[in-house]
Amino acid sequence: MDEFRKEVIRELEKKLGDGYDIFPKDNTKNNGFTAHGIFIHKKDNTIGAVAYLDGYIILYAAGVMTPENIAAELTRQCSGERIPIPRSEINDLEDFDRMQDKLRLRLINHAANSAELEKIPHRKFLDLAVTYYLDIDMEPGEGNGALIIPNGLMEIWDATEEDLYRAGMENLRRKDKCFAIDMHSFLRGAASEEDEEEMRAVLDEIEKEGVPKVEMYVASNQKNYFGAVCMLDRSLLQQLADTKGCDLNIYPSSVKELIIIPVKDGNDDCINTEDVWEINMCNVPKEERLSNSIYRYDRVMQEVFIYREGAPL
Repeated sequence: MDEFRKEVIRELEKKLGDGYDIFPKDNTKNNGFTAHGIFIHKKDNTIGAVAYLDGYIILYAAGVMTPENIAAELTRQCSGERIPIPRSEINDLEDFDRMQDKLRLRLINHAANSAELEKIPHRKFLDLAVTYYLDIDMEPGEGNGALIIPNGLMEIWDATEEDLYRAGMENLRRKDKCFAIDMHSFLRGAASEEDEEEMRAVLDEIEKEGVPKVEMYVASNQKNYFGAVCMLDRSLLQQLADTKGCDLNIYPSSVKELIIIPVKDGNDDCINTEDVWEINMCNVPKEERLSNSIYRYDRVMQEVFIYREGAPL
């Protein structure tokens, strides 16, 4: 703790400058518990503040936060700004039993993320990698909280990658609530009230023009957050395949969602890997690209495989 606190103090001194006195300050609380803090006092102010580090040591040890990150958070505390992650979430972080319910899976490209994969638990899935994050409940108005699980945190939990995968798959079924919806319904639902009339007109015009109709579905999870993970939801894919009576082609729209086309009426190659590459390059932000490959769900074998391998990202 002492060395960790010294590093944070050094970062605070760099951030706040010479106008502050900053030094260690401990506080003995109930049942002999000692809270380890840092006293931060602005020299022209009669009142100082103590920021406690005990909730951050686990984040530091796990490699989730650096002393610089923590110094920034402590500065926010002392200035009275709201911390976006509730304190209860930080306090529970080292308890794997409590965190299991928040554990989620995400899919990323394996080759394009080789450096990151060295730092985080993962498993290979086709040309992709299954990785893990915690779905953190943020303060109202602070958006989604996804804390990517590093190797250090897994070690603190004394958990294996298999433990993470098992918990993640259970939550995929119970919590993520993956779905597949036809493309027209998805587009109509995604349009804002201002755009709804215009969107309806565009879709109606497409149908009037007699464009060859390809049955197309968008698949994601309820939060549309790393929703491409629904490629791991065999029950969802099997239900759609059985309903349509055929295999499914799966196109990696982004890390957020997939496009699924039932394989029938000779539409096996209505979209090729060159099309996928062009869509990725022109329409998908680099950080959201999943793959240039095309995948297929085999209705009989009940598994996903690479149908057409695409170019590297």
